[in-house]
Amino acid sequence: MDQRGYVLAVGRYPSTAVAVPEARAIAARAYAPYPWVDHDTVKLLVSETATNAVLHAGGGGFDLICHAPYDGAVQIELHDRSARHRPSRRAHNAWDQHGRGLELLDLLAPGWSVVRTMTGKGLIFTVRATAPYPAMINER
Repeated sequence: MDQRGYVLAVGRYPSTAVAVPEARAIAARAYAPYPWVDHDTVKLLVSETATNAVLHAGGGGFDLICHAPYDGAVQIELHDRSARHRPSRRAHNAWDQHGRGLELLDLLAPGWSVVRTMTGKGLIFTVRATAPYPAMINER
């Protein structure tokens, strides 16, 4: 998605396990007024990316930015304070409970990206509408 809607919600979180459900709840509330947004996908991907930030970014916390719907999609950013630890794929077997976050992003938010920032990196993903959305919702 080349253009983002205005910012609906921003949250700053410490690198702790309790931050993950808090970030997920913020995203859920931000998109609750939009019935055509795939809320389950948004919550799952926020959980996955926030968990990765907590486990692999080396501390320092993370920020979540939820953009308003634009052109039938929503864009979400998760920024952490580590430029060193870029997401990487892990080998896993069918019984592993970890290591599938990037596969989920590939499947549910194709085209996701990682960008370097002045303070670390940002993982950006887009979730497309799962149902027809009114044309008037093209918010800027």
